[in-house]
Amino acid sequence: MRYMLIVLERIWKDIKNFRVAILALILYNVFVRSVFHAYCPQLILTGFPCAGCGMTRAVFYILTGSFARGMRLNPAAPLWILFLGWFLINRYLRGVSPKSVYVWLGLVCAATLIIYLYRMLQYFPGEPPLVYYRNNILRRVVAKK
Repeated sequence: MRYMLIVLERIWKDIKNFRVAILALILYNVFVRSVFHAYCPQLILTGFPCAGCGMTRAVFYILTGSFARGMRLNPAAPLWILFLGWFLINRYLRGVSPKSVYVWLGLVCAATLIIYLYRMLQYFPGEPPLVYYRNNILRRVVAKK
């Protein structure tokens, strides 16, 4: 029981420390979804999907047993699941911050970008999330000129 309280204290401390960023993300989410019906800043600005497009849904599908469906949405999702699992175990359960966290984060980001570039070259435009978003800001600005 004491161990669980320590873990919850660590989580609560992070929530308090990052409360401004959490609030900003919530407000951003509400605003862009109501105005653009999308979340990704790159998609909203340019119409092109980013390396993380489809990641939330992919992680959800993989964690709920629909592995193939998740992999179609974003093949980098298992890397993020492994990284976040490792990170959360270290940060909250073990109470340590390994110095290698930035190395692993960099490797997962690099792999995500490589997968993204490959998919954009091979499959864009295709099935969601590899689609062009016509309601983007750049298209609106160019169309006005």
